[in-house]
Amino acid sequence: NLGKATFEDATRRAGLGVENRFVSWGAGIVDLDNNGLPDLFIVTGNVYAELEKHFAKYPLRSQRLLFRNLGKGRFEELLEEAGPAIADPHVSRGCAFGDFDNDGDLDILIVNLNEPPSLLRNDVTSGNHWLKVKLVGTKSNRSAIGARVVVKVGEVTQTQELSSQSSFLSCNDFRLHFGLGSAIKAEIQVRWPNGIWQTLAEVPADRLVTIKEGIESSPMRDGNRTEPLSPQRCATPFRIHIRISHCGTVESSFCLVTSDRENSSLAASCWLDFCVLRR
Repeated sequence: NLGKATFEDATRRAGLGVENRFVSWGAGIVDLDNNGLPDLFIVTGNVYAELEKHFAKYPLRSQRLLFRNLGKGRFEELLEEAGPAIADPHVSRGCAFGDFDNDGDLDILIVNLNEPPSLLRNDVTSGNHWLKVKLVGTKSNRSAIGARVVVKVGEVTQTQELSSQSSFLSCNDFRLHFGLGSAIKAEIQVRWPNGIWQTLAEVPADRLVTIKEGIESSPMRDGNRTEPLSPQRCATPFRIHIRISHCGTVESSFCLVTSDRENSSLAASCWLDFCVLRR
């Protein structure tokens, strides 16, 4: 944004113009390695199966795209480094982000065309810190749709808005996730849909912070609370295991999680479990 209603195309300069072979669908600008810099994840898949018969470089099934944020407006594409689940080709459409296993990083659910969905478990090994913010509206709508959350660590500010729609036909976890890097405390400001601001200072990292509209100042006062997350298993009759066991070696890598029976309803039921039961 150059101001005065003018914009500049910085795609190539940012390192994002390296892929033009695929048809892109669902996407997310989310912090996948908890370093405080939002990364870019995109699912792809062609529309016409006949196309690859004549143009082999435009396949029907294609890989996912992951760009790590390097800061200062620069990104780098990750393929093998991010684990085999990223390079695995599919015809994908929607994708949603949330901490499926409550281990403090964002996982990804992908809807594939004519095949079961993919649930990608993110395993962050960097040791970076994080915060999750769950909002409970009282005067505004209870889900706090339309609220804005600002997290400040020193001179660094991150802002997210709570939306009921996050990507192509997808909805993210309503618990907003913020990577903090090496910081162990942060200030949280909430602008509720009715325009009222609310501030919580000196909030410890690595926990879920539940903020109730109208409860000021302290994260532990009345309706506000902070709590460490406990890794949880999905409420499903099928055992979860890692289908692709060799993950990447970078700070954020992904494995494909599936059921013993390749049941397409498994990922959906697990996602429903954390989207609904944990709100």
